[in-house]
Amino acid sequence: MRRNRSFSGMPPLKGSRAIAALIATAGLIATAMAETPGSWPLIEREPVKLELVLQLVVTCSNPEKIGGSERSKDGKRTENWPIIGGRFEGKGIRGEVLAGGGDFPVVRPDGVEVVDALYRLKTDDGVQIIIHNVGLAYPGARPGDEPYRLNPQFIAPVGKYDWLNRSIFVATLVEVPDGMKLAKGPNENDRLIQVYRVY
Repeated sequence: MRRNRSFSGMPPLKGSRAIAALIATAGLIATAMAETPGSWPLIEREPVKLELVLQLVVTCSNPEKIGGSERSKDGKRTENWPIIGGRFEGKGIRGEVLAGGGDFPVVRPDGVEVVDALYRLKTDDGVQIIIHNVGLAYPGARPGDEPYRLNPQFIAPVGKYDWLNRSIFVATLVEVPDGMKLAKGPNENDRLIQVYRVY
């Protein structure tokens, strides 16, 4: 039985030939790894764009405390924010936020706050549109600096405003600047929601 051959059946290599063979093998392995799924470069093939199409100033009353345990199956719930009015306007659309909706935030077990607001809009020409706004408060550098990123979804009747049904939207929730505030007195508060169409 011959013992001077390698496992592959070739004679064992020594010195520089062995090093060259190892380098070549390493190159083949690296090439194979580079061609495996999951190692593709991140190249934007068709970058998405954003268009600001709608601004809403939503007015809430003071939050209502939720009775019973503050823990729910999806996290910590301590209050809800009744929506009592507001205004909105954008490209070819304007009107009022109708009272009767609410925001029901929850803090998940991982500490992330989830916004979950459902309410109605009424355009100046009498059309009612439902908006369901769900999103996250991202962790900020300091407490109170958490930016909100939302995904509003609209239900509009067929007609002038049904373009709201046919797009994907993202939104921000920020402080209302002077000149846009609607809240009256210490028991009301506003938030400005800027809605962007993704295309």
